[in-house]
Formats: sequence, C-alpha cells, structure tokens
Amino acid sequence: MTACTSSSQEHIHENYQDNVLPEENRFTVEVLETKLFEPMELAVRPDGKILYIERRGVLRLYEPEKKTSRTIGELDVFHENEDGLLGLALDPQFGENNWIYLFYSPVGNEPIQRVSRFDLVQDNLILSSEKILLQFPVLRQCCHSGGALEFAPDGNLYISVGDNTVASTSDGYAPLDERPGKLISDAQKSAANSSDLRGKILRIKPTPDGTYSIPDGNLFPKDGSKGRPEIYTMGNRNPFRISIDQKTGDLYWGEVGPDAGKDEESRGPKGYDEINRASKAGNFGWPYFVADNKPYRAYNFQDSTSGEYFNPAAPINESVNNTGIRELPPAQKALIYYPYDASPEFPLVGEGGRNAMAGPVFYRSLFSANTQTFPAYYEGQLFIYDWMREWIMTAKVDADSIKLERFLPSTHFAHPIDMQFGADGALYVLEYGTYWHANNDDSKLIRIQYHPNNRKPMARVAADKVAGAVPFKVQFCSEGTMDYDKGDELTYAWSFDGSTVQSQEATPTFTFNKPGIYQVSLTVTDKEGYSDEAKLEIRAGNEPPQISIQTDQNRSFYWDNHSFHYQVKVEDKEDGTIVTGTPQGQEVKVFFDYLPEGFDLVQTALGQDLTAVYSNLKGKALIEKSDCKACHGVTNKSVGPSYMEVATRYKGKDSKAVLAAKVIKGGYGKWGEVPMSAHPQLSQAEAEEMVDYILGLANPKSDLEPLPLKGKMSTNRHKGKEGTYFLTASYTDKGHNGIGPITTREVLTLRHPEIDPSTCDASKGVMIRKDIGRVRFTEDGSYITFKGIDLTGISGLTINVVPTKVTATLEVHTASPAGPTISKASLLANEKESDYTVKLKPTAGVHDLYFVLKVENKEAIGIWNTLDIGQIKFSRARESQVVQ
Repeated sequence: MTACTSSSQEHIHENYQDNVLPEENRFTVEVLETKLFEPMELAVRPDGKILYIERRGVLRLYEPEKKTSRTIGELDVFHENEDGLLGLALDPQFGENNWIYLFYSPVGNEPIQRVSRFDLVQDNLILSSEKILLQFPVLRQCCHSGGALEFAPDGNLYISVGDNTVASTSDGYAPLDERPGKLISDAQKSAANSSDLRGKILRIKPTPDGTYSIPDGNLFPKDGSKGRPEIYTMGNRNPFRISIDQKTGDLYWGEVGPDAGKDEESRGPKGYDEINRASKAGNFGWPYFVADNKPYRAYNFQDSTSGEYFNPAAPINESVNNTGIRELPPAQKALIYYPYDASPEFPLVGEGGRNAMAGPVFYRSLFSANTQTFPAYYEGQLFIYDWMREWIMTAKVDADSIKLERFLPSTHFAHPIDMQFGADGALYVLEYGTYWHANNDDSKLIRIQYHPNNRKPMARVAADKVAGAVPFKVQFCSEGTMDYDKGDELTYAWSFDGSTVQSQEATPTFTFNKPGIYQVSLTVTDKEGYSDEAKLEIRAGNEPPQISIQTDQNRSFYWDNHSFHYQVKVEDKEDGTIVTGTPQGQEVKVFFDYLPEGFDLVQTALGQDLTAVYSNLKGKALIEKSDCKACHGVTNKSVGPSYMEVATRYKGKDSKAVLAAKVIKGGYGKWGEVPMSAHPQLSQAEAEEMVDYILGLANPKSDLEPLPLKGKMSTNRHKGKEGTYFLTASYTDKGHNGIGPITTREVLTLRHPEIDPSTCDASKGVMIRKDIGRVRFTEDGSYITFKGIDLTGISGLTINVVPTKVTATLEVHTASPAGPTISKASLLANEKESDYTVKLKPTAGVHDLYFVLKVENKEAIGIWNTLDIGQIKFSRARESQVVQ
C-alpha cells in the first residue's frame, strides 16, 4: 500500500431530478449490525427500533441510539431442515398494545407449525403471554416451510406456508409420487389439497382475545364445505417471502420453484422461480403448473409411465393423498418467472441458482413528512430480490408490460432475505450471508437511505506501511476520499490511538513509539454534518521481512528449453540476514512449478491465495463465479456436503463425467433430502473442470521439493503457448515486541513471450474480442496497455495484423500513451493477414507498455473501418550474465 503526496478529494456534481432514475451515489448503505445467526425476518417499529428474528429461536432488537442489538427473547424451537423461528410481524396497533406475531416450529413429539401472538413489555418478549392463533401438523422429514407474516392495511394477517414436500423421487419435476410410504414426495397432499393449510397463503383477521375470524373473499366458503376457510391462495410450493401493497391491498410473493434444468417430454417443463400477484383469492397451480401455467404431465411413479398434461382451466386432484375437493379452481399465471438458464421473457434476471422473493411496494406519500425517502421515480414499483443471485430489482407493472431494473447494481448484497421500509423512509434489509445454516461473517442488517440534495461523503484511508519496528513512522493519506456535492469542503479527523482526534490534515504523518496494534480511523465530514469513517490496522513493533528474488532471467517471459539462475535474499531487522545452511535458512520456503493454466488466471489466484495455484484454477474460478458456495463450503458442511467430503467419497473412482452431469442436472438423495440446484447454463466441459477442482482436494499437490536459496531452473515443461511458471519465496519471522509473526512472500511469474492482446490490462478506444483473441482499434490515438513488463534483454516485437484497409503506425510507449517511444511499426493497408517485426530500443527494467495507434488520415478509421491486432510476440536478444 502506498501513501499519496496530497489529498485527492473529489467533487462530483450531478443534476437531481425526482422523476428520473437516481444516481446510485445518492444512496448510502449503512451497516447497522453484523454476524447474525441465520436472520429470517425483520419489523421496523414506529419508534425506529428494529426487531429481527434468527432461525434458531432468537428475537433481537436493534436500538439506533445505542447503535447495537440485544437479545430480548428466545423460543425453544425445532430448527432442523427449514424449520425454526421463521416469521415476524407487528400488530397494526403496536404503538398502543405492544403485540407481535411469530411463526415458529415448537419442539416436542407432535410435529406442528404455529402462529402466536406475544406481548413485548419494556422491550422484552413475555413468553407467558403467548396466545396461539393457529397451528397445524407437518411432516418433519424435510423442506418448504414458508413462514412469512404480513399485515394488510385492513388489519388482515397473511401467513405463507410451504408445501412440506421434497422432490427426491421426481428428478426436479412435479412431485406427484402417490406410492405407499412416499407421502413426503406428493405435493397433492398439501399444495393441491383444499383441506390442508400447507402450500398456501392464509388470510385471517386476528381479534383482541387472541383468536381470529375469517374475512370475506377467501378462496373457500367460511363454513368449510369445500376447504379450509383460512386459505387465500393455494397451489403454492414455497412462498418464502410475501408483501402487501399498502394502498391496493394486493398480495405479492416470491415462489421458490422446482429444480429440473430442462424441459422433458415425458414429464413437463423445467423449473422456474416466480413472482406472483393476487388481487383476489385464487389457485396458483402447483404442483400441476409452473410459470405462465406451463403444464406438467400426470406420471405413474410405479411403472414410470406418463399420462395427459394437466389442464389449467380445470385442474383435477385425483391423488390418493387428497382429503379435499377433487375439482380445483382454475390456475393463475405467474407475474414474473425465470429458470436456471437465461430467461427470454425477463433477461435481466440473469442465470444460475434461484430464490425469488417479494419485497414492498413503494409509495412516497406514505413517508410525506420525510424529505429523504426514496424519490417519486419509484412510485408504485415493487421491490423484488433473489437470495441466490444476490440482486435487488424494481418491477414497474403496467397493464400490458413489466419493466425490471437493477437497484444499486454496484452494491453487493450477501443473500438478502427480508426487506422493509421504515417510518423514516429508509429501506432496511437483512442479509443472510454466504452459507446456509451458519453464523456468517457477512450476514448483516443494513439501512439504505436516499439523499435528494446533499450526499454523504466517502472516506478512504491508505498508508505507505502498515507494519514496522518502533519508532514506526507512517505516512497516511486520504486518497480516494470524495464528496459528490460540488462546493462542499470536507473536514478531516484522524485518530491514531482509536479514541482521540490527533490530526485534521488530509495527509498526516504519525510516529508510533510504543509497540502495539492500532486501529487508525479517518472521519470526513461535509458542511452539513454528514460524515463517513474509514479504518486501517497498523502493527508497530515488528519489521516485516524483506525478500528479493534475483535472476539472470527476464522477469516477465520464459523461453523454450531455457535455463536460468536465481538467488533469494532475505533480510529481517529482528532476525538478521537469512543465509543457506542455518536453521533460519531452512525456514525460507522456495518453490518452482509450472501450471498449464494461462497467465491471467494464475496471477488472479496468486493475488487471492497462494495455495490455489496447486489446484485446478479453471474449475476453482468457475465455482467462485457460480452459486455453489451458498450450499457448499470447502471443508464446512452446509445444506450440501463440503467439497472435501465429496472428494473423499469419490477418491480413486472414475466419477468425473457422472458428477459433472449432476452439476448440470441437479441431484437428489445422495447426501440427504435437500435437492442440489441444476446448472443447465454450464457446458459439460465446464462442469468437468469444476469437478476436477473438487476431486483434486483429496489429492493436494504437496510433493514439490523445497529449493535452496540459490540455484538453477529450467523452463522445459510447457507445450505450446499456454502455461505459467512461477518461482515463490516466503519467510515467516519470529515476531517481536508482542507483535505476532509476519510472513512476506515474493512471487516471480513467467508467461510465454507471445501475448494475446485481448488480455491487456487497460485500453482506450479499443474493442476487446476475448472470444477470438484480438483487439480492434477504432480511432486515432486508441491504445492497449500491459503493465509491469520486463524489457531486459528484449530486442524486438512481432505484431500480427488482421487484414485491414487502414494504413497507420503502431507506436510502443513506456509509462504513458505519450511517454518515451521505444518502437514503431508502419502498418500498411493489406487484404492479407500479416506479421510485422520491428526492433525495440534497448530498455532495461520493468515498465508499463502502451501500444498506441496513430493514423494520419483520422477520418479513415472508424467503427466500421478498423485495425485488428492478433498476437504480440516479444523476442529475446541474448542471455544475460549469471547472478553471482
């Protein structure tokens, strides 16, 4: 980390208009609480305090004045599978009666779900005050509990209940298994059963005595002659999050859908998640239909034969497990729906795992007293979100169209699981965090506030050193600190001891005279009092080791069948000079290895985790970009097995193709009853790369022989242009003055001298074509940049030019596009692909290279008349002198 020489405070001014898409920088995301243990639902009280529940039975209260949470109640709940403390709602008259409602799974021999009312007294849950409104039996074999609670403006309470079904026998299609002993696998017993409360959204009117009445307009008569009168919608699979439009009373919910990855003629459609709307009671089709009423076929699980497609206009429940009416109400289509792969109807939702959820509908008039609520642009729009894909969107729903738009697209939401507007007009969001069933470090409660006029500044802090021996002099700076409002002058407040303000400069210097670990903070404040804080940890008392790798080899490229010498030098202020033959010398870890992956992938892995270079990097990168981490950890079990468990089970078996197919199609039953998501967007080759990485965990590459501090190595393992060699040296010191050991690592990475220009580090006026390994220059002065290229011993370049009608000069500059020119290639208009070889001005050391196109007739080049570059090859002059 480097310090800056002067403050780089920026002012960015943007015109504000209430009826256009607001700039993302007008929103601030404030983290209120972190490290929550499976947060489920929240409720923002009128006084600004926030109640939220954790699945294992804990009710917590966040108090804004104290800026902290505390536990105010705990229920004894059954919390296996998807059960536990699931739902929370405030009584509409909470300010007068202090009543809250909880949906939970009580412990005991009788497996039930329960909705109860409780009193809060002096902000504590009174367990003895419980009034049980509603409870019903369930199967505790697995899955789909629902559990959301929401009040409508008319005082009716909506309760979402999952279908309590697992599709382990149905391959991700409609679970219609009526065989004896398979009740858990037949959703007709629940979602399609008018006499069962599961797979429904219920609507009741709580009464002051702790019971409830049935409001007018539910799906079945109040006398129970056709079904349970509490049912408002049926045909639900897992309506996990619901919301009520506070003006229209419309019900919205996200329906977590089935797992099949492709349409199957004998079964029916692939799986879709849904966002649904109900303006009146209705049947929403599951398990006979999905999405826009795509029908499944009747299926006999006894002999694996298919029947007729179900009819959405007149669905029939003929299951032996049905205890309700046979002829069901017509099925209603979903409002929004999307599969694992790309959605042609709603392409913005993306691809991958799915967990659709419905948030609130925004009306500015509900917060008219607060000028900092969201702008009128969002008027009447529905907020939706996806737990797995980690996005929040708004949906503008008109009579004949639905417009989706990403909300805060630059903000990462760590699996959002509930959201609600508070009385202050801010949006409060619970983030579950990365792994299922875990106390995640990235779980949190956040507050999103809009700033129509003045905006909160952004504080950034940097230092030239973060660890060193005392007296430890550090140059700090505020590089990157900015204020979006032009004309604001920021004030700076630095604390170097974690308490008092010790400097008000933008770039102060401070000396730490006593050993210790210091939390340095910078608070910047604008003229209206808005502030932001950034922190940096400083360790004073132990100087980090200094490592250098010296070599006669060019530090950027390797050559075919070439040998080079190296020498590692280690200096540590407290431990002294480390030399070969001493015990400390043996503690310097030096390794040399070759990986077949490309240079960019290895560089990324080295930047994240050095151990990653010993694994299948392509597979690891694919897993990192996928939704797999939500259900699997490397060593920790989540709802799915850990990767290490999978690797151990299949060690020594020829299972790659089978496991890759499971990655694509999804899997059931091998590791329990929870289905694993399908990934139909992946190719077989990509899935096999992922499996290679997972299986490789059982056979870690730990057989590299440590090398001496000085030696000779050969680059003779590569084939063709792919692959990367890397020489690493690391040393961990002994610690000093109570400061723990510090590890320093130096890595020398060598790539092939023929470079794909589409892997450039930066560009201007250039179209990057990674699919074919080319770049397209589209204007005079356009350029590509490669950073940190060692030019020592490089004598020339060969540039591949694709057929072009443009005559131009390609100049090679160091340091900047206008820096010293070290080579020029005169490129002629030519209908044939040509290689141009040019000399390079002798230049030693590491430089940033800029390949800049210069065109005399600037009108001759444009987006339709371009110059394309294929490969760039660096040529070696001769071998340098050996390092002594």
